[in-house]
Amino acid sequence: MLSACQQPVVHIYHEGLSDTQRFQLKQQFEQHKIHYEFTQLATPDKYSTPHLLYFPGDVTEAYIQNVERIVKGMGFDRFDSQVFSHTGHYYTRGNLGLYFPSAYSERVLPELLFAHNCGDQDFQINIKTNGQWTAMNSPVDIKGLKLEWEFSEPFLTLRRHFDDGTYQQQAYQAKQHQVRTLQGYKPAVTYEVLGHRTYSFSLFNCDLQAIFAD
Repeated sequence: MLSACQQPVVHIYHEGLSDTQRFQLKQQFEQHKIHYEFTQLATPDKYSTPHLLYFPGDVTEAYIQNVERIVKGMGFDRFDSQVFSHTGHYYTRGNLGLYFPSAYSERVLPELLFAHNCGDQDFQINIKTNGQWTAMNSPVDIKGLKLEWEFSEPFLTLRRHFDDGTYQQQAYQAKQHQVRTLQGYKPAVTYEVLGHRTYSFSLFNCDLQAIFAD
């Protein structure tokens, strides 16, 4: 057990986090007086969910539960904790590892996003490298429409331009989380609608989601 004057240090593997999430994590750790360091090392590939690794006796169950609440408050659905194994990645006593999955990042906009949280609609949004987007299985006719997108992490904006120079748009904010699939939990990102959901152009009324393979 660490002495009273020693505080455990959490080494954070953060390459899969956005700038917003890093700031949120920093604020929460400082508020709860959790000592931490952001490491520049890459997260080992085996972690597809946030993991906290520690030595027995270094921290209490309440400490671990506090870290879990903070991580889940950042939008992650799952959190795992376990003791260090000498056959894997480990630190010396008094040091913990907090590993965020690096298999995806909300900074990278997926090319294909699926309609989510909008009833029976099952269209897909295809993000093109030329700054335009289109929809597959669209419930509305988009032939001939000028459709543009803009991405400034973590916000996505889709626009529909009209011939008179005006346009409609919908803004979305990315949320990283885990979803249960037939192959187990997988990392995902959902772009949640920030505006209203009453557009006559119904493509703007749905959240958009991508699920990633490990």
